[in-house]
Amino acid sequence: MRLYWRRRNRRPLLLLVSAAFLLLLLYTFATRLLRPAVSHPPYQEIIDAATKPEILPPEEKELVVASLAGDDTSWLHEFFDGWRKNIYVVNDLAAPLTVAVNKGREAMPFLTYIIDRYEDLPNVSIFIHALRYQWHNEDPMYDGVPVLKRLRLEHVQKRGYVALRCTWTMGCPAELSPLRPGSKEDDRTRAEKAYAGVFRKFFPNEEVPKTIGAHCSSQFAVSRDRIRARPKKEYERMREWLLQTDLEDQVSGRVIEYMWHIIFGMDAVDCQDAGECFCEVFGLCNLTCNREGCEKRYILPKYATIPNGWPEVGPGTDGWPERGWTD
Repeated sequence: MRLYWRRRNRRPLLLLVSAAFLLLLLYTFATRLLRPAVSHPPYQEIIDAATKPEILPPEEKELVVASLAGDDTSWLHEFFDGWRKNIYVVNDLAAPLTVAVNKGREAMPFLTYIIDRYEDLPNVSIFIHALRYQWHNEDPMYDGVPVLKRLRLEHVQKRGYVALRCTWTMGCPAELSPLRPGSKEDDRTRAEKAYAGVFRKFFPNEEVPKTIGAHCSSQFAVSRDRIRARPKKEYERMREWLLQTDLEDQVSGRVIEYMWHIIFGMDAVDCQDAGECFCEVFGLCNLTCNREGCEKRYILPKYATIPNGWPEVGPGTDGWPERGWTD
């Protein structure tokens, strides 16, 4: 009896399953017909998208270092290991980073970096010399480490350009008078005599300033936007002038030293109140200051060459400050 029932109901069951399957096929076909058309990109576009290199965000900050073969730059790796470092060795053509011709001192590697990296600059580029201890470093013991560690990158981006000095000694408030140069024959006066002609080449549509005032020594930080405010071809023209000029390196380098601030959009006299500068640039806001300098921050030494072994050797002699003189 049970076997008879199974045989009797098998056929209707198969018909029911077949009908359900047919309805499913009809539904699928109908939904595809009614679905809006989707446009697909050409095959080549798909290939291009798959092979296009990933665009990475720019680094926050990079150091751009002008050095000579034999300069000790190990301090940069010791204290700034996480920073990208572009160390140009200007007198070694085999170095990973170098320049075509060693002219104009730090001006050549700095311009070369700007030109070569124009399309992928970091948020802030910090241009420095190679040695840790230098007479012009804005530090009681002329140490470059605290200068860089204290640098407030957000302020650089806000202002666009900052010198790594705040004290007015050397350069401020009036270093050069391009329209009334002096009569001496020292390097400073030769740069003063050459300044107006170079300015007209760099900025043909601008009047030569009567007075140039800026912090000395060609160490500064610049935002990406401020560098790109000038087209790349202008930096190329500047470098071409440097390559072709007959001026001695110490003169051509000094001319550009007192032109960086103008290149990057600052006034011809860029001498911020020292106390304000120390606070905004380095976060040192409780100093005793006048407009030209602050107590216990900087002493101009008698010599430009730091003693060998400094600061263990040399402090307290020949006009160099004692260790701990700010305590």
